[in-house]
Amino acid sequence: MYNSPDHQQPLPPPPPAPAPYYANPPPSYPPAAAVATPEAQSVADKARIAGIALFVATGLILIAALSKAWFTAGHSGGVGLLGLEKCRNAMCETATWFDMKRIPTQIPIFATTALIASLAAVALLIHSAIMLLQNRPESVKLKWLSQLLGLTSFGMVAFVFSLSIGDWSRGLSMGWSTFVGIGGLIAASVVTAVMVRPLTARNRSIG
Repeated sequence: MYNSPDHQQPLPPPPPAPAPYYANPPPSYPPAAAVATPEAQSVADKARIAGIALFVATGLILIAALSKAWFTAGHSGGVGLLGLEKCRNAMCETATWFDMKRIPTQIPIFATTALIASLAAVALLIHSAIMLLQNRPESVKLKWLSQLLGLTSFGMVAFVFSLSIGDWSRGLSMGWSTFVGIGGLIAASVVTAVMVRPLTARNRSIG
């Protein structure tokens, strides 16, 4: 007897399709590494050179800021941003500018300005050099760096000038720290303007 299909019962699902068979499956390769273009490599090299140059200039500024040889008085001592140092019979005594009396007001002011600005510039220069060595010139705080270098330049030049005139200049001769500090400051300013600024401008234009 013929049994008609029951329209109330659902039909069974179709059997799953067989998985495709590959006699020789295609080999899998790891993703190809990105190849730096010559232009990108050149930018990275320039950033690395600028970072190394900033590190050298930073070291010069830091050494000069902490030394007491901006001016010397023979072999008896020296003068620096931190104060004075007097040596006698292999014994040295130090004093800050605020420990001394009857001293022109502008000398401690310029010395303190140069010292604080120098240390702040050193910190920002180190940060900038690290960013350049990591090929991240867009992270350099160029505006702050330029302002700090300008303030440091003002403080150093004003301090040297204030000790080069008047009664305090008697018996003093310019020491090596003056040349090292100002030389490091000039080097940092030139590297920032000539090498770092074009790198940051290029990254802004690309972004």
